[in-house]
Amino acid sequence: MPQAVTEASPDLAIALDVPNREFNPGEPITGRVYRHSHVVSSEALVSIKLYGRTKVRVDYTTNSGNSNHHHTVRSRFELLGSGPAFYNTIFRGPIHIPPDGSKPESWPFSFSLPFGPVNPQSICEGAHNKQKHSFLPIDPPDQITSHPLPFTFYTQIGSRYYNGIEAYVEYVLEAEFFEQHTSRFSSSPSAKKTATAVLPITIRPPPIPPLHPDEWRLGRWVKREGVRTQRLIPEFADSEELSFKQKTLKLFHSSKVPKYSFDVLVITPGVIQLGSVDPVPFRVAAVPRLGQADETSDEVKELERTPTVSVVSLRMVVKARTEVKVGNSRIWDRYTDKTDKVVEWSWMWKEGEEGMVLPVWDRRMGSGAGVGAGLEGEEKKEKIALGEKGQFMDEKAVLKEGMSPAAGGVGGGDGGESSSGGGGPVSGPTGEPPARDIGAELGLRFNPTELAYNGGPAKLRALLYPEFMTYNIRRTHELKWEMVLAVAKETVKVSNEQVVRFVAPWT
Repeated sequence: MPQAVTEASPDLAIALDVPNREFNPGEPITGRVYRHSHVVSSEALVSIKLYGRTKVRVDYTTNSGNSNHHHTVRSRFELLGSGPAFYNTIFRGPIHIPPDGSKPESWPFSFSLPFGPVNPQSICEGAHNKQKHSFLPIDPPDQITSHPLPFTFYTQIGSRYYNGIEAYVEYVLEAEFFEQHTSRFSSSPSAKKTATAVLPITIRPPPIPPLHPDEWRLGRWVKREGVRTQRLIPEFADSEELSFKQKTLKLFHSSKVPKYSFDVLVITPGVIQLGSVDPVPFRVAAVPRLGQADETSDEVKELERTPTVSVVSLRMVVKARTEVKVGNSRIWDRYTDKTDKVVEWSWMWKEGEEGMVLPVWDRRMGSGAGVGAGLEGEEKKEKIALGEKGQFMDEKAVLKEGMSPAAGGVGGGDGGESSSGGGGPVSGPTGEPPARDIGAELGLRFNPTELAYNGGPAKLRALLYPEFMTYNIRRTHELKWEMVLAVAKETVKVSNEQVVRFVAPWT
């Protein structure tokens, strides 16, 4: 089931009126078919057709005890059918092109691209008339024409000869040239195909207007952390090396070693628009736990200034999950559900730099109800995360906590925060911790082919497509981030993995 590739020669070639143009559903496709090579025929015919299809191939291996067996299963859905709307005869008659090619011929063509599938019967046949073989509903068939036309897509995960998936959506123009041919075995002339030209075209995702901040669906993730070290006390803060006794007490987690307990608060988007001019919000706050029931040592609580927490490294990984249907319910899910890394990026502050220092929480509020009430009882809130440690809350849970995910502070509010702000902390509403928007400060922006940031673009392992679903392919994404935090020359690693939705660009 190879994907179509461009085929062109002097005998026949296809050219769009606007070369390399990407089309939206509903737009016309116009161009010309060319012939440059010599031909003389009393009767010739030139035809062109447009077809669209979504195809899947799954290869897997089973073991019968003594040997391995390779299996290949496929599925295919014809999106445009084979009706006259997508097949045109653009020339019929005599033709003469001299040997020197001084008088080439060309013929215009035009197709109107639909907004959705036009032949419900071919879709039902692709699913063997069974709903379980299609992600989109096919019963009743009348609703099929209202489904959106999927955009051009390709992915291959794993090996074609082992356990792998190949899935794609393609749209192709195919032209054919026929000449009148008389066989010595027949007195009546017949048409003989003597040339073919193929040109794949790109259907782009329908553009989405730029997202407003309240459409990012910011989520709130919280995890309790702490460090235990003598360097929390000012007199030992600049010590390059602890004494043997201090190291021993620290090794055995002695209560004589000061401890600082704090909550790491991370605000990340649930929706990211590809190609957006606005950086991806990634807000981080460290909230001291200074209440009577907290584990922070009394000597740390009595300090005039809360210990500083810095971000020394950040790593992000975007995984693309591809699920397919192949019309065979006996195949195991592990063969039809694959995940592959699309983005892997990291940022680390150079040795000797202080890193990205998180804003210091006001100590007068640090032990009050403002901190405790905002972060208490996280285990009872709705959990939307893939990891077991920490917690991720969606927009509704944030709103329940009195925090607006639209703008300002940690999750927003009316604190007057700008999503494209510069190098300072983001001020939050009263009672909420100030945060630092690392995404804005590093200028993180996801594009289909690269991750842009202030240090320069980072190439992706594969194209980053918007989330979509069609009959036999479903594509979703997961975002995993890891941060290393530094407190009093001690480091803490925090991480989380969450579902994120990538949407199409505006242009």
